Amino acid sequence: MRLCLLGYQIGYSKSPVLHAAFFAALGEKGSYGIEDIPPQDLGKELPRLLASYDGFNVTKPYKQTVAELLWRQDPVNTVKKDGTATSTDAEGFLNDYIEAFGAPKGKILLLGSGGAAKSILPALQGAEVTIVNRTFEKAEALAACVKNAVAKRRADGRYDAVINATSLGLHGEQAAPEELDFSGVSFAYDLVYGVRTPFLEKAGKYAKTRDGLGMLIEQAIASQAFWRGKAFSNAEKEALRAAAKRALAAK
Repeated sequence: MRLCLLGYQIGYSKSPVLHAAFFAALGEKGSYGIEDIPPQDLGKELPRLLASYDGFNVTKPYKQTVAELLWRQDPVNTVKKDGTATSTDAEGFLNDYIEAFGAPKGKILLLGSGGAAKSILPALQGAEVTIVNRTFEKAEALAACVKNAVAKRRADGRYDAVINATSLGLHGEQAAPEELDFSGVSFAYDLVYGVRTPFLEKAGKYAKTRDGLGMLIEQAIASQAFWRGKAFSNAEKEALRAAAKRALAAK
């Protein structure tokens, strides 16, 4: 299989390491590259990707844009060469969240309303979700997509869990709103991985925390299953998780 990751300014990505580990664990030959494409070139480059690869993942900032180019409404992160696409983010997030904290429930604050937030929202159906975003109208639009969500202008109030689905914190920015009180929060999850973000530093004084590395592994396994058109067995999933963790630890 010839695969890649599509995004912009994504040289930090660990996805090539993960998928190389998957191929090795499965006893297969395959490649997984990076296609770092500027926004102005995306439209003309997408046909080339479909023709050149068996499939590809999509990351920031293109999950919604690629969906629209493929005539889909919701964000996508996994595409086959025939143009069929899906998002494995909700599955990957939910599997990792459950392992860390148990099933999402109670009052959950979701920070952000972009493609990442929209992708994981289906995994939060068992909770009462409050969405806060710097642009309130975008939070309102996202909250209108599901029955269990409302939008607020400020991150005040009491929450059982807080999820950061913004890219703030990836380069050291402050991701947690100043008014957010973590003292009553039990769980804090940041979709950003690979760095201890200001969000997790602040939350860690009160809450059990988790970064997005486990989600990265879980959604990658689900992507491989989608490209192959068949689910992995539980034993195969465990082998892939173990291979991914070993490969990441060695880097």
